Amino acid sequence: MGPLGWVNPITSPIGQFQRGLDPEQLLPSRDDLVRQRLEFQRRLLQSGQQRSTPIKVTYEGVIWDGHHTIRAAAELGIRVDVLVVAQRVPPSGQTILQLPVR
Repeated sequence: MGPLGWVNPITSPIGQFQRGLDPEQLLPSRDDLVRQRLEFQRRLLQSGQQRSTPIKVTYEGVIWDGHHTIRAAAELGIRVDVLVVAQRVPPSGQTILQLPVR
């Protein structure tokens, strides 16, 4: 499903939080990111301010909601907490750091 050699980091059951994940291990389901939204999430992370909603990731390790936060966290070397959700979505075939920013 993911890139060659990728191992799904999700071990928590659906409906539970998994804490301290390396954001680079999660697979995106988008094709690109918006620079303004990425910069906003980067500033939030750097200030230590919490998101108003949790980052959501499928049980298969694919990002459902929170792509911009995941990318900013990966660039900053910050681990993330995610809520595991029952939704299913295919990965875009790229890693979060490979997604183009427009």
